[in-house]
Amino acid sequence: MALKINQPTAGPETVTPGLGSTPHKAAPRAYVIGMPIASAGLWMAVLAPALVVLAIKVSEITTPDTRAGALSLVAGVGAAVALLANPFFGRLSDRTTSRFGMRKPWIVGGSLVGLSSLFLLGSATEVPTVLIGWVLAQLGFNAALAALVATLPDQAGPSERGRLSGLIGMTLPIGLVAAAFLAQMFETALQMAVVPGIIGTAIAIAFAFTFKDRVLNEKPAPLNFKEILGSFYFNPKEYPGLGWAWITKFLVYVGYCAGLLYLPYFFTDHLHVAESQVTSLVFQATLVSSVGTVITSLAGGWISDRLGKRKSMVIASALIMMGGLVVIATSTDTGQVLVGQGILGLGLGVFSAVDVALITDLLPSDQSENAKTFGVFNIAQALPQSLVPAIAFPVIALGGYPALFLGGAVVGIIGALLVTRIKGVK
Repeated sequence: MALKINQPTAGPETVTPGLGSTPHKAAPRAYVIGMPIASAGLWMAVLAPALVVLAIKVSEITTPDTRAGALSLVAGVGAAVALLANPFFGRLSDRTTSRFGMRKPWIVGGSLVGLSSLFLLGSATEVPTVLIGWVLAQLGFNAALAALVATLPDQAGPSERGRLSGLIGMTLPIGLVAAAFLAQMFETALQMAVVPGIIGTAIAIAFAFTFKDRVLNEKPAPLNFKEILGSFYFNPKEYPGLGWAWITKFLVYVGYCAGLLYLPYFFTDHLHVAESQVTSLVFQATLVSSVGTVITSLAGGWISDRLGKRKSMVIASALIMMGGLVVIATSTDTGQVLVGQGILGLGLGVFSAVDVALITDLLPSDQSENAKTFGVFNIAQALPQSLVPAIAFPVIALGGYPALFLGGAVVGIIGALLVTRIKGVK
């Protein structure tokens, strides 16, 4: 059912069944500034454990013979939970009838649940407790992130979504670097987990009180099992543009993960770098890529708004990303790898910005399932992290790591070209 947005002179923005509507006013300055900062804060909170805390905590409470398996269990279950939590909580956010709004309760509540879970994780003395803490943290922070991203189509009109998407695209690498920076300042796993979590949660909650949220004033019908399953997909026949956009994002991130996940082994097995140098080189590669992403993310979104073209910029940015993979695949020294990582980051910045703007432009006009739809697209970004390792082994066995990177580049290019199948958006 379509939605009608009534705009009172004060208080939250009210939504009732009726005609579809998209915001026409410019997004408030406080929102434009605060939303990306809140996104970076939440990414920092959830990435700090993923980067170092889980490995350190598991090492503290296991033996050398069991820690690898324990870490794989915790990280794998956490990744699966994150994959499903984002669209599920996004669906719940779309149906929330709180007088405080559709998004605020999930931003605040999810952040607090995530932070509380980090205390549990950091103080754990057994692997099952670490697992429970990490699962709860993923649930909480993904609920907050799903609701946060859904505020974009709620608050911004089409003419400024590219610019705002560019700001959002900067937040993950900024959160990544901030998490790594804060983690190396402390000695215990508890401090490494909790301090970034406190900062990120405080930022997200502060942001939640700065914008006028949409309010759904008519309670939706209760969710049945079929509708719950519907939280994890949309009908590509009904929304073919979203279907092609999903495939494009998925294939581009398959290529990206092919290079990202196996970079340490490329250093040691292909370039014969000493293991003692790998950690430093991976950090340098991450930093170079993140800088490139930040540089181009905002510019890419702004340019797409000015030109009014999304698809051509998706293609161009994905081709740049895959070009970076080719440079890495053909590297003969670590310097060339860093150059390839820089190129990859430059392309990723534009792709991340324009991709979000493209998805926002393709959302159904009734605006009733924005958060759920963004959650389904989060699967397109996260799923390759699980699938690539499953198919990488035979490729590496046949052609080595260069073959994996080049194969990933081919897959990413195919994905980029499929964006041309989208109709109704330039």
